[in-house]
Amino acid sequence: MTKKPEKPGSASIRVLKTRIKKKSGLKESSRRWLQRHINDPYVQRSKADGYRSRAAYKLIEIDDKHHLLKPGMKVIDLGAAPGGWCQVAAARTKSTADKPHVIGIDYLEMDAVPGAPVLLMDFLDPQAPQKLAEALGGDPDIVLSDMAAPTT
Repeated sequence: MTKKPEKPGSASIRVLKTRIKKKSGLKESSRRWLQRHINDPYVQRSKADGYRSRAAYKLIEIDDKHHLLKPGMKVIDLGAAPGGWCQVAAARTKSTADKPHVIGIDYLEMDAVPGAPVLLMDFLDPQAPQKLAEALGGDPDIVLSDMAAPTT
């Protein structure tokens, strides 16, 4: 069975259900979560489209509806890891390594996103606003955040 792309340019992916073996040393609730995650169509699509997380599609959907991100806009992404929103923001603002328009900030390490440098620090740090403004070359036009409180 093949799932057709929902939007132009999105990759066509093959939808196959994956089962997690019961003897893998996981609790039943963890096994069920992992099975749901692996079989999630947005997780599969994010891998096929090259996004770091399924959350990229949230920002794409919001921006398609409200047209928030425009080329040249200065964007801050609070809680940037793993980088899905930075990827989308960098692409939509035409941010480049030479002239970045998107700056991420997170206390979790993450791989670099082309066109979106990331500051490794807590956004609640008193020095964070100044460092973000310096890295961005001025005040942001929009601040994005998809953070959630740590649960473990």
